[in-house]
Amino acid sequence: MARRKFATLKSFLDYIGIEGDRTIFTWVSASEGERFANVIKGVTAKVQALGPATKLVKEL
Repeated sequence: MARRKFATLKSFLDYIGIEGDRTIFTWVSASEGERFANVIKGVTAKVQALGPATKLVKEL
């Protein structure tokens, strides 16, 4: 169920212009601290490579 909802969310984000690589869906157990840290590092690297988001950003 959660995977289906995430797929819908990702499709919606693509529709409104936000890159799908800015989100990730993965299962991490509470006892997998090292795996959690690696997932976060990977997501952070992907988002940094994409650069700043340009859609849905309020201009001052």
